[in-house]
Amino acid sequence: MQRWHVTLGLSLTAAMGLLLAPRLLGQVASPPPTEPAVADPIVTVAPPPPVGSELPLGHLVVSAGLDRTAVLAGDESERFLTITVSAPSELGHGARRPVDLSVVMDVSGSMAARGKMEEARRSAKALAKAMGPEDTFSLVVFNDDATTVIPARHMSDLATVTNAIDRIYEGGGTNLYAGMDRGAEQVRRSRSPGVVSRMVVLSDGNANIGITDPGALSRFAADLAADDITVSTVGMGLDFNEDLLAHLADVGGGNYRFVAPGTSMEEVFRRELANTSTVVGQGTTVHVELPPEVTPVDLVGWNGTRSGNGWDVFVGDVYAGSTKKVVARVRVRPARSESLTVAAVDVKYLDIIDSRDAHTPASAAATVTTDRAAVLGSANSASGAAAARALGSWYLDQSTRAWEGGNLAEAEALAASASQVLRSGAADYAAPDLLNDAAVIEANTAPMAATPPTSEPGRIQSKKNKEIYRDNAH
Repeated sequence: MQRWHVTLGLSLTAAMGLLLAPRLLGQVASPPPTEPAVADPIVTVAPPPPVGSELPLGHLVVSAGLDRTAVLAGDESERFLTITVSAPSELGHGARRPVDLSVVMDVSGSMAARGKMEEARRSAKALAKAMGPEDTFSLVVFNDDATTVIPARHMSDLATVTNAIDRIYEGGGTNLYAGMDRGAEQVRRSRSPGVVSRMVVLSDGNANIGITDPGALSRFAADLAADDITVSTVGMGLDFNEDLLAHLADVGGGNYRFVAPGTSMEEVFRRELANTSTVVGQGTTVHVELPPEVTPVDLVGWNGTRSGNGWDVFVGDVYAGSTKKVVARVRVRPARSESLTVAAVDVKYLDIIDSRDAHTPASAAATVTTDRAAVLGSANSASGAAAARALGSWYLDQSTRAWEGGNLAEAEALAASASQVLRSGAADYAAPDLLNDAAVIEANTAPMAATPPTSEPGRIQSKKNKEIYRDNAH
């Protein structure tokens, strides 16, 4: 099967992000427009498939639009392009797919602390119990090396599985690569046509044995996704590297979750099983091509690869009832007054419903006008609110990283920018939900002034903030 998986680079550093912050803020946090809106703006147009394309249309639904539906002729402006990729919720009813799921569990010595091992055992047993007889389950544990505790099997003998889980004990180091490699081996041995394959990696620490380079681990996760094995990650405790686990989930096409000390992991596993069994688009890649009048600047919340005058962005699995969004900053300079197609989008994926490679095209267009008031009054509520939410949470992430680095004044300024973007966006785009987002960010940045980032509450707050950012930006 042909794949379009893109191997993505590691996240941009906070320092680079800070250089972009003032320019981004100026675009989203502008005063609310008072001028009349452009009549009948063109927002989203779905063009026919590209000439020569042999791919059938799939079940995913794609839309694209700028944060304003009009641009000024002969003037250069920076705008936000929002692309949404959705799977209708009704596709999840009566269409549950068999699941081939391998749980790859860290059992290093640190898992003995604070009941983490007991919680991991309990949650793994609850997951096994929730799986049906058509599903396949395997359990791999890793410390200095990796061991297969439960070889891939259909869930027909729950007692044997739970007894094996009860015999797991902790000790040793953290050989993350060995665990992932052994888990992939179990999935490959048991998978069959029509079955959705997934690996869930659970760890409470940093990879310190075997292959430990983040780039090598990320490339391995990307290779697994290209082989139709989606990788999700779960971080437990306070000592794991959240940037690495989140990135493994991004390039692996799955989910990342943080389980704070003293909280249950069972709900995370339950949701992972539900998502896996209702995948509609697997290995999903968004290709964005811009015309000569539009210049690509950057992506908010995603890593991508430049492709032509645009990007390829790997967004992984799309589940029934879910939406993935990609927000990009672009520079638009139309030469004359006319309708301008500002982006052509083609989303390619494995359509699980039809068991074949498929695509869904879309495009975004804007009215070109010489009326400056019309441009200011052309706010696009859906695209603009999505861009404001992504950008506000990006500021939260940058604020958190500045605080971790000991730069409290910078952290406070960035937190204020996050709130400003969201509160201004609520007015600009008639989107009151952004006020709730602003309140959440304010509540999660306020403790940083009085909490050392190296303390336990500080480390919990840091991981929580980064998870909020990732969820809102995607």
